[in-house]
Amino acid sequence: MENTTYHEINQYKDSLFPVGIYHVSNNGIFPSGRGLKDFHWHEELQFTYAVHGSLVLQVGAEKYFLNEGEAAFINRGMIHAIIELSEGGTYNSLNFPCKLLSFFSGSRMERECVLPYTSGSSISVMILRPKSTWQRSVINILREINEAWDSVCTHQNEYLISLKIVNIWYILLSHFPEEICQTSSSDLVHRERIQTMISFIYEHFHEDISLTDIALCAHISAGECCRIFREQLQTTPYQFLTKYRIQKSVEMLSGKSSISEIARLCGYNQVSNYIAKFKSIMNCTPAQYRKLIN
Repeated sequence: MENTTYHEINQYKDSLFPVGIYHVSNNGIFPSGRGLKDFHWHEELQFTYAVHGSLVLQVGAEKYFLNEGEAAFINRGMIHAIIELSEGGTYNSLNFPCKLLSFFSGSRMERECVLPYTSGSSISVMILRPKSTWQRSVINILREINEAWDSVCTHQNEYLISLKIVNIWYILLSHFPEEICQTSSSDLVHRERIQTMISFIYEHFHEDISLTDIALCAHISAGECCRIFREQLQTTPYQFLTKYRIQKSVEMLSGKSSISEIARLCGYNQVSNYIAKFKSIMNCTPAQYRKLIN
């Protein structure tokens, strides 16, 4: 079974231009990365833009609904995922490191205009809707970045994209809260623990793992484990594990493995238990789902 870490390390086409745009639909993600329903986090800042249809974004415990043409800014280190995408829907995610905004390491711009908002800041997400004039400006620039990205790649294009990203940040600076609170040390500890436990679930979902196993990987009690999952993601460890197992089984159903084999690969010793959980989440049986997609 693949060993996966969901602290995502973005792979850029060119390390000299650390900017990436991911195109995501219900059929997959290009280039390869963390796609639909995959909770993850990374050191880069991110802008997600709903190109077609609608989507539901979850950042930590909060959920946000984006219609076509709307966007969201997601700060670094935040656990997030697109948990729902309408049929035929697509979205783009623009990822880039904070250093792109600083001009050079140790600059006054970095100290005063970047780090206060990206390092331990209480700002986790900002939703951008075209009804607001300044938010519409940001969305338009995001659209221009996508267009420049899809055109012929030149060094001048890279420079243009970088300028547009800095322009977006300049606009956001005027609309961040005047008083920026720093995330408390206890909140940071809880975030680190939930990240550890999520990674454990992703790596061991195919095994017969218990609540105690999940808690022990973060060196906490079962009760504290449940409390952190409720606080950080508004769910329980067991519900999170179950949804992920079913999500992985959905991917496998497009292949040729038998349903009993898929059940085993997703951590279910009894096929009947797998079928019951699948039906409770997907509103159909695995066999019915397989017929729908084939």
